[in-house]
Amino acid sequence: MTPKQAAFVKHYLVDHNATQAAIRAGYSQKTAASIGEENLRKPEIRAAIDLALSDIAGRLGITAERVLRERARLAFSDPRKIMHADGRLKMPHELDDDTAAAIISFKMEIDGRIEYRFAGKDPSINALEKRLGLNEKPINFNLPDTVDVDGCAKAQQAIIKALSAGAILPSEAETLAGLVEQQRRSLETNEISKRLEAIEARLTNKGTAL
Repeated sequence: MTPKQAAFVKHYLVDHNATQAAIRAGYSQKTAASIGEENLRKPEIRAAIDLALSDIAGRLGITAERVLRERARLAFSDPRKIMHADGRLKMPHELDDDTAAAIISFKMEIDGRIEYRFAGKDPSINALEKRLGLNEKPINFNLPDTVDVDGCAKAQQAIIKALSAGAILPSEAETLAGLVEQQRRSLETNEISKRLEAIEARLTNKGTAL
């Protein structure tokens, strides 16, 4: 990376704002937005950012398991656990760890009354559903046959047409296009292998004849 690109990575890690990171790294303000987005697409810069984020997460003890555990605490919090059996509200130090983790703030009045505020459940439930694949649905779309490279090209065109017509969602189009692209690459790889085998066979036969 160039010194400017290295500076971009450093500043991007501060607030994840590509435009501001580009400006602070010394790029022109007029082109900062486009340069920032362009930098994020460059493999070497993306790799440097991912490596830095991984290092930061490691030093802070942030793991996927810990994040999911905290999400679960928020999603499955039970307001009844802030009360004693006789109906009195528990003091903050009396709360169990799971319940305390689900409370984002509390207010204590002069007379000793306490008001707890729980975090919303929906964002955490949605995040867990996505992580577990519970909100995924099958894509109902008939693709042309992709038995050859030409078929893959037709399939890509069909996907673009369906997306433009609103028949499929952008996320669905991206998934389908990715699958078709994988098939195209596989077909091209097999075709190249067959050609190489044919060339080797001809060379071998020619050598035998000599």
